[in-house]
Amino acid sequence: MHIIPYINLSGTAEEALNFYQGIFGGSIEITRWSDMPPNPHMPVSDEWQNKVMHGALTISDTMAVYAADSVMEEETDKQASSVFLHLEFDSEDELRAAWDRLSAGGRVNMPVDRQFWGAVYGDLVDKFGIGWGLHHQLPEDAG
Repeated sequence: MHIIPYINLSGTAEEALNFYQGIFGGSIEITRWSDMPPNPHMPVSDEWQNKVMHGALTISDTMAVYAADSVMEEETDKQASSVFLHLEFDSEDELRAAWDRLSAGGRVNMPVDRQFWGAVYGDLVDKFGIGWGLHHQLPEDAG
């Protein structure tokens, strides 16, 4: 397992990733909100379609930072989610065991489930107000 800082911004994620790349080098990959299948639980306005749903800055073959333009509207969520800790797990069992512990007394934002990008993922805010994303990339043949 390793921890990747996840920065949630209000429309400036691409600018931030470019800024960090200018300082540290590396390469950027971006998935836009328009790339996500429609989800009635997470509507995205027309003006946010070209914003960053998920961006990654890789430096020397090491994932250094993730960033996204958050569509959360509650002011408390914006303040609490300026940095989001993203955990990559080697197995789904490891992920689910950590999920059970981290979610106790916290708030689940997205329950752990298989996702359209070929992974098992869920996110939450723990009982201390820290945001966490738990991710396990499934093998390509797992469907």
